[in-house]
Amino acid sequence: MRKALVAALAAVTSATAVLLTGPVSPASATSSYCDQTRPSSSILFYNADSGSAATGTLSAGHWQEKAEFDLPTGYTHGAASRDTLVLYNKDTGAGEVGTLKGGRYHRTHSYDDFSTDWTFVKASGDSVLFYNGDTGRGVTGTLKNGTYREMRQYDNFSTGWGTMAASCDTLISAARHGSGDSPWSNVGYGTLTGGVYHDKGGIPRADFLGELTATKDSVLSLARTDDALQFRVSRATNGSGIHFNRIGTSGIWEKEGRTSDSLFFYKDDGTAWTSTLFHGHYANVGSLARVSSGWTLIEGGV
Repeated sequence: MRKALVAALAAVTSATAVLLTGPVSPASATSSYCDQTRPSSSILFYNADSGSAATGTLSAGHWQEKAEFDLPTGYTHGAASRDTLVLYNKDTGAGEVGTLKGGRYHRTHSYDDFSTDWTFVKASGDSVLFYNGDTGRGVTGTLKNGTYREMRQYDNFSTGWGTMAASCDTLISAARHGSGDSPWSNVGYGTLTGGVYHDKGGIPRADFLGELTATKDSVLSLARTDDALQFRVSRATNGSGIHFNRIGTSGIWEKEGRTSDSLFFYKDDGTAWTSTLFHGHYANVGSLARVSSGWTLIEGGV
């Protein structure tokens, strides 16, 4: 991810219509890291203009605030693993990493030389992916114990992925194709563990999946249709088994956050709602009162 390293991107064998163009790896057992570590209930809220931040826990759909503090302004992306958070400014290359545990954040490293212009930054239980949708370049590394360590660089990811989400061990991506009258999605997925992405396959869909968000073992898609969001869910473990089922509709939300078993839906005016999502099952919990307006990032661990 650092500028000095991006110029030496590694080559990987190419194929077509998958996230990381390369040979499909065989299915593997559930990540031992996910099995042997405690799921995260920690989540951070951040305002890029003011630098204001708040942290707390979101477990079984129930929110509890733990701390309020200030961070540098301007962060455009964030991603939290099981115990570690990375924040990043795509315009300047500034960033930081710290632990996110027990509903509290503690900075451990600051950076001023990250590469700029990453489209997505997504974290699984122990790993993080940086992806540029225009060039197909990417970097993966480990993100745990308050430390980021780069592991692999890529220059031949498929371009144009419009949304990504990562469960504890699985990365899922989707791209929209077709016209506004008949949109469809291409979906790619694989494992993101040990600081490395391994492609498992891809599937075309006749319908558009919209945005993706994931908990420790499940993924939710939110596709806008007129004045509502169409919800679909799938299990997301072992880099496989991706099969979305339609479960209903919701009003429009502007941002979503996640923890290991819960989702936080948010409008910029402070309207908020929580739900649970685990083992491929979604359930509403209810609205939250007195949530601050203007949060630009909502990042929770898995």
